Amino acid sequence: MSRADMFQNTTREDWMTPQLEEKLRSIAAENKITCAQAQQFARENGIPMNKMKAFLDVLKLKVYNCQLGCF
Repeated sequence: MSRADMFQNTTREDWMTPQLEEKLRSIAAENKITCAQAQQFARENGIPMNKMKAFLDVLKLKVYNCQLGCF
């Protein structure tokens, strides 16, 4: 994946509420979040991982220490 393709799905969906955004941004430091944190957030909030990826893209949060190699 090229850097230009990094944020492909940047369309906000109805379920991406300001409350979820605020909650996720409180976890992210300097617009970065670990893969483990993203997975835990998704589990706790009932978000499928492919939707979590889209949410992170919409918020332009960068994932690091990815365990799966998909971010």
